[in-house]
Amino acid sequence: MSLWYGVCRTTFKLMVVSKKVSLEYKLDPTSKVASFVEWYEITHRTTNENGRKRKGNAKKAILDFLESAVSGTQTAESKSFVDSVKQFVEDTKLPKELQSAKNNLSAEDYESFKTLYEKMKREEEKSTMI
Repeated sequence: MSLWYGVCRTTFKLMVVSKKVSLEYKLDPTSKVASFVEWYEITHRTTNENGRKRKGNAKKAILDFLESAVSGTQTAESKSFVDSVKQFVEDTKLPKELQSAKNNLSAEDYESFKTLYEKMKREEEKSTMI
């Protein structure tokens, strides 16, 4: 493309920029995928130096996994995503109290809580058998 300005001729080279494709899903809140997104945001949250908490980016994790699956490459992100899915499946087998404790407590505190929770459940079972 060129333009004439008075006596000078100015030439512009235009770059064609590819348009981004939008990918959006509206999930039923009771679906497993919606549960996974909520779980991922909680378990992969980070805290910056100012103390602000940021949710884990589940959409990016899913997109990275899909990109690696479609391209046929194994990336660290795709392996991490598969590990996250396995962890999600295991965590959803836990009672709600233990799920919440695992997400909100440190590893040591969670193990202590889990031990006490299991002891409490055993004691409740004993008392109901009597």
